Amino acid sequence: MREYNLHIDLSLGSALLPQQIERLALAGGSRQLDAGEILYHQGDTACHIYLLRQGRMKTFMVNSGGQEALLRIHLSNSLLGLTALTTAQVRDASAIAIESSQLVAIRRDDFINLLKAEAELGVGLIQLVLDRLSDFHIRVGEIATNRVEQRLARALLSLSRPDTEIVAQTGDGCILLTHEELAQMINSRRQTVTAALSRFVQAGLIAYKGRHLVITDRLGLKCVLPE
Repeated sequence: MREYNLHIDLSLGSALLPQQIERLALAGGSRQLDAGEILYHQGDTACHIYLLRQGRMKTFMVNSGGQEALLRIHLSNSLLGLTALTTAQVRDASAIAIESSQLVAIRRDDFINLLKAEAELGVGLIQLVLDRLSDFHIRVGEIATNRVEQRLARALLSLSRPDTEIVAQTGDGCILLTHEELAQMINSRRQTVTAALSRFVQAGLIAYKGRHLVITDRLGLKCVLPE
């Protein structure tokens, strides 16, 4: 996947083979973003698909009331901007760099030609899209039926899946999102999430390691999830 979603049991491995990733890396031009720099805005015309080669980025949507919803955190070798392949070719979300990031921008027509030439690449892309769709279904179902604590527990378990690049920087299983970003991810308010995190700390389920969260009782946190 090379991106975080709410599938606790999925690994962070890429849906694409290493040789396919390298083929995509050669298919476009490089682009460098600083932390906090926007790659594209919701509503923009979509002409490129992006391969994130280094760094971390997040995609988010803003509703008519101005509230942000965090869609996913992208890690290196993740694909962004797949709405360029839709009929409308309009961005349905915005993308911003969490940290300094390097990307490859691939023109829509060039990407489509690659899919036509390489069937396995098309299969990998279908798998990626279906995984994202499944993640969306989980979110919709959780908002309708689960308490904030249950949605937050699932998000923490998902985000604590170790990634080798992040482990090298922060240690195994650190959660790098802010309280505000966690609230956006589970469709809640920052104050509500902060209060729930405090209860998790008091229960010994999580702890703070500097500015980051770590899970100290994974089994206990899983018990918060609905059966």
